[in-house]
Amino acid sequence: MRLGGAAFAAALLLAIAGAGAQESSGESSLEIGFWKRLSSHELLYFPISETRASETDHAEGLVGVGYDRALDSTLSVRAGYRYIRELTPPEGERAYVEHRAVGELFVRPWPGARLDMVDRSRLELRWVDGDPSWRFRNRVRLGRVIPRRRIISVTPYGTVEGTYDSHYRTINRVRLSLGAVLRLTRRLGADLYLARQQDTRSDAPKMASSGLTLNFYF
Repeated sequence: MRLGGAAFAAALLLAIAGAGAQESSGESSLEIGFWKRLSSHELLYFPISETRASETDHAEGLVGVGYDRALDSTLSVRAGYRYIRELTPPEGERAYVEHRAVGELFVRPWPGARLDMVDRSRLELRWVDGDPSWRFRNRVRLGRVIPRRRIISVTPYGTVEGTYDSHYRTINRVRLSLGAVLRLTRRLGADLYLARQQDTRSDAPKMASSGLTLNFYF
């Protein structure tokens, strides 16, 4: 059963990769996250990432900080800040800068179940070059933990996410993804994913993306 679940997840990832190759644009992301445990129910999170568009070689970087608190086995919250800066501005133009405040609520309706479901609601307050706006993003994630050893585990998952943007006053973006969370040691984990996104207000309405996050725990 464990091998079958992993093979099924791999097949789904290959299917999305093949479909993503047919999209009009794409991007890739590399993130490193540092997690510091403060107590049994509190964590600090420090993300650093770079996202790069494959068609135009456009890139932006992100650094941030977040505070996580588990309220009980079902609910947890996160608050944080993100600083985003354009790394490859067009010649003769100034790089854009975004300041983003983030608040998130996580609901896990079946804690301890073999099929893990997490509903995440995220509010983003954004200032891009001083222009204020906000986004509301809701994501549902389904996954299954497949233990390998005492510490090592693999969790294949799928997500669907919708985004409401105050700029457009509508739900303009829908994103589907498949991935796997790997817990490699007590202090190291990884998250790999492939995604397809449709945005009705973007110059690139359809996009395929891939990403890798390395997480370090202290």
